[in-house]
Amino acid sequence: MLPPAWRAFSLFNPIVYLISGFRWSFYGAADVSVGISLAVTVGFFVVCLGLVAWIFRRGTGSRIRNGRQA
Repeated sequence: MLPPAWRAFSLFNPIVYLISGFRWSFYGAADVSVGISLAVTVGFFVVCLGLVAWIFRRGTGSRIRNGRQA
């Protein structure tokens, strides 16, 4: 569907792999291998989860310190 240059560029978007997995589940065909789609989707989830955990541990934007309001 996309020219080769844009297809290569679009592979850096993790949502492409999620959509490809949905296409495979509905139609039995996908643009990208199902195993790769699953691995990239799970990897993206783990990175996002790690980022959220780091933000919460750091306390960015939190006004409560040590159980008392600042």
